Amino acid sequence: MRAFLKVLLTACLVASTSAAAAPGAVADDEGGAGGTASAYVDKSGNPTAEARDVGITPGRRVSSGAASNCRWEVISADDSAVAIFDTDGTRLRSETGRWLQKICDGQQVPVNGAFAVPESNRPALDPAVLAQQARESVTIPAPAISTSPDAERQLYTQVRTWLWVDQAWWRSYSATANAGGVSTTVSAQPVRAVWSMGDGGKTICEGPGVAWRPGMADDATNCSYTYKNSSAGQRGGTYTMTVTVEFGVSWSSSIGPGGSLAPITRSVSTPVRVGEIQAIETE
Repeated sequence: MRAFLKVLLTACLVASTSAAAAPGAVADDEGGAGGTASAYVDKSGNPTAEARDVGITPGRRVSSGAASNCRWEVISADDSAVAIFDTDGTRLRSETGRWLQKICDGQQVPVNGAFAVPESNRPALDPAVLAQQARESVTIPAPAISTSPDAERQLYTQVRTWLWVDQAWWRSYSATANAGGVSTTVSAQPVRAVWSMGDGGKTICEGPGVAWRPGMADDATNCSYTYKNSSAGQRGGTYTMTVTVEFGVSWSSSIGPGGSLAPITRSVSTPVRVGEIQAIETE
């Protein structure tokens, strides 16, 4: 796995013959696949030395058999700001965000063939995995709903019932997951409300509906339902009305574009009593 920094790293310009024999490292201030850089990490992405031992002073041994005048230096303290790429354009990540180089006798030396070494020897973080974690942590309460006539009192057959979800509740919800310098944010946006009315019927509303106010025309709503039968014969004399709001879910990452995730739903149920309005014929 070849890697290079998207900034000028003068420490990677090694003039010694021993460095020339090893895989080279040159500066690249353009970055991305097709650039001129050839500093790389090995195919597994792991250093052979313990790369967490940073800032070793001359005279301290870095590993068994290592020269006593070697030390580790940080060449990228945050790879979300200083990009490191594979030669195919894939963004590479260190779990901690830091990348290191090993200096011996004032010269940069390769570690297992690598001049740019990730601080962690664990696999790079996958922002899509963080997106799933963020999705699971999105906090969305049960929808707040209303009807007209008021379902807490009684609804009626052959009368249009207005249905709506509280506008303050009908909004975008988000959550962010962070790990190893990578940040992934998930956004859940309500798309539609499915009203199951308890009598076997349902209505699907592409939006929250319209809140009824005195003086509004009966057809001013875009979300309504008309019961045909009374709930008198049901257990408890009521139907169970259930509202399920579906959310479209998308994610974005600090290290590149995101995508979409499985929808989220939130539901609430309430018993409703539906009566008949008795008509009296008069002459």
